[in-house]
Amino acid sequence: MASQASDVRSRRVVVLVSEGEKKRIAANARAADMTVSDFMRTAAERYTEPTATEALLMKDLLAQLERANAATEASLSRLSEIRSRANAFDETDYRAKVRADMEARPDIDWDRVAAYLGLRPAA
Repeated sequence: MASQASDVRSRRVVVLVSEGEKKRIAANARAADMTVSDFMRTAAERYTEPTATEALLMKDLLAQLERANAATEASLSRLSEIRSRANAFDETDYRAKVRADMEARPDIDWDRVAAYLGLRPAA
């Protein structure tokens, strides 16, 4: 895309960037079908400081993002705790404990339950 300025461009502006920044700028320029010079010039010309309203909106957005990040961190921490407990869970021991607890209940007639389920003949 050719530049639309009518002035002869004879002045340089040197911008020092890292290798990664240079690659990203060049990729963005290609994506916009522009030369790097046109891309940088256009970006610089279009830059404006945020208005007071935009600044307030960005401040509010940042606060919301910080709250969301804190909630996400708390959830991930809780998930980690739950996974640790799940990994430590021994189903065989759990079943044995539940069985012992159930068998110890005086309010259940286990012979009658077994007969009802057809596991033993009725007395």
